[in-house]
Amino acid sequence: VAAKKRSARTQRRYTTQVILPALQWIKTGLKLGELQATELRAKNLAGVDVLVGKDGKGTLFCVANLCPHIGTPMSEGAD
Repeated sequence: VAAKKRSARTQRRYTTQVILPALQWIKTGLKLGELQATELRAKNLAGVDVLVGKDGKGTLFCVANLCPHIGTPMSEGAD
């Protein structure tokens, strides 16, 4: 029963509309060549704090800049 309550609460908090409000492409102001492999840049895009970066192979990605466990910006790193 507790797992069902937790699951419902998590679903309410992390809906697609919250994470990706408009489901559209938004320009970051960065050029592909400006980021090196494993580099991250914190940006605010359309009111959403995100991390834009490249993985070790140079593949571009973007994630929310908020740790889901403790609610702090991931760009600040862990203690």
